[in-house]
Amino acid sequence: MQSPHEASNMKPDAMPVSPRRRGKGLAVWVSGVCLLALGPLLVFSTLMVYRESAERQRQGIEALERRAMTAAAEIGSEVDSVVSSLNVLPLAIGKPGGSLQATYDLAVRVVESDPRLASISLSAPSGQQPFITSRPFGTELPDSNAIALLKPLFEGAARVVSPLVIGAVSKQPVVGVARRIDLGPSGAFALRAVVRLDAIGARFNEVDWPAGWTAAVVDQNGIIIARSRDATRYIGQAATPGLMDSLKKNTGPFRTSTKEGQATVASGAPVPGTSWYVVVGRPAAALDAQVRDSMATILLAGALCTVLGIGAAFYTARSIGAQLRHVVDVHVLGASDGPTSIAIREVDEIASVLATSRAVASEAFAQVEAARETAIAQLKERGEMLDVLAHEVRQPLNNASAALQVANAVMLKNVSPEILVPLSQANGVLTEVVASIDNTLAVAALLVGDKQIARVDFDIDVLIDLSIADMAAHQVDRVQIERTTRTRTASMEPNLLRLALRNLLSNALKFSPRESPVTVRIADSDEPLAVVLDVISNGPGIDAELLPRLFDRGGRTSQNLGGRRQGLGLYIVRRVMQLHQGTVTLESNGTDGIIVMRLTIVQSDAE
Repeated sequence: MQSPHEASNMKPDAMPVSPRRRGKGLAVWVSGVCLLALGPLLVFSTLMVYRESAERQRQGIEALERRAMTAAAEIGSEVDSVVSSLNVLPLAIGKPGGSLQATYDLAVRVVESDPRLASISLSAPSGQQPFITSRPFGTELPDSNAIALLKPLFEGAARVVSPLVIGAVSKQPVVGVARRIDLGPSGAFALRAVVRLDAIGARFNEVDWPAGWTAAVVDQNGIIIARSRDATRYIGQAATPGLMDSLKKNTGPFRTSTKEGQATVASGAPVPGTSWYVVVGRPAAALDAQVRDSMATILLAGALCTVLGIGAAFYTARSIGAQLRHVVDVHVLGASDGPTSIAIREVDEIASVLATSRAVASEAFAQVEAARETAIAQLKERGEMLDVLAHEVRQPLNNASAALQVANAVMLKNVSPEILVPLSQANGVLTEVVASIDNTLAVAALLVGDKQIARVDFDIDVLIDLSIADMAAHQVDRVQIERTTRTRTASMEPNLLRLALRNLLSNALKFSPRESPVTVRIADSDEPLAVVLDVISNGPGIDAELLPRLFDRGGRTSQNLGGRRQGLGLYIVRRVMQLHQGTVTLESNGTDGIIVMRLTIVQSDAE
């Protein structure tokens, strides 16, 4: 037993530490370790907040771009429909050389049957106007003030879509759609339809614009033609400063302000076949608030989870500390026996559970992230395909509807054999709808993704005969078959391969000289083991600028075949051959006047 003197001479470092103080220190230490373990989680949460915010902003901007492209396609379709109405005039006259009086009479009927048109006028290259349907034939008219805009027609342009101008006769703001017409001895003229601005505005506002959004159609001079809000107030006014500069530099998202002074994030899209633009904007404050609110929500949830985690860690640490204090009491201080082995085993089990939980959480996050990226990519491609489907079906139907309406109006007033011409045109347009729907649905339903196809052994001659039968009746005799192999069957998915071969034949017949033959040559290959189908036609070849994107979606379009095309034909051919592990190649591009497109159908994988 120590004396009071010995006890007083003990160094502070030798003073015994209380077991409870040891337990509390351990609890604090374990809590600190848990807090450090939560640090990476906090960093990860911050990163996820940033990525989520960026993703929401990207989705909002993509919605703007989709709206702008859809509205631009609608306005472009409306312009195409007006051009179709003008196309009826030279067709119904029957041949060049028709009289001005006959042209005037038919133009009056077209205007009466088409509520979108205010008038149709005829202008000579000098600016003289022989007639305008809003005035009786023979009335002396002032020279057209749009002749400078119509000049490209007399230099070879297919059509001209003018900016907003003040009409020389009506003295009202108008826009015009014009094409060239040849009246034989009378010479070449510009046939110009004046389109009512309210008709363009009505078509533009068929789009269901979200509340607070502002959309407008502006011409090449930056003048507002149609608007989603306060249209009457702003039609004919110039767009906000800098808007046209932003559009010409980049139609992608940019910040600007509306005529009311509201800050917006806007996106533009050119109207096909014109020099107009569609601009769609949404309030910048709303877009920023959406991102800010999502960040606040995620940060609040992260902070709550952090507080709960720290609390649970501290509670667990206190519990472990109590158990360790019991171990110390038993083995060091000689306290009563207790379940020390159980206490130590519980510490090991907790550490094991924590390690397992971290591994499971890491694996689950990787799986969720991969699934999210896949879903975003699939949804984006699905949205693009649906946009293409809506455009490809709507445009030919609009053109056919306009042609049939004009034909019906003419038949009611002047039944003659010439009426069969516009009706034949309308029937041809409707025939194109079938092929367009086939191609578009193939992209949207069959060719999206990397799914496996079911291949069967199919007769090659039957495949070629079915593809030729899909062509127009007057084109079938142009197709010839040349065989350089005895192979009769091949492993393939016949429906998809028929679609690919049909698209190649259709292109060859369409772009080669009339009455020239198109040959399908059947051959085989040893390296790789494959059946080879060549589609051979005559022509000067494909423009060099189109070659790098020839087989991409939208890579090859046509402006002179009755409207716009989305360029799906060769893209579908490429996807079909990819599904067959084969290729499509341009073997000859106008060499000696010959164009050769080759399908290589690989057989080794199938066998």
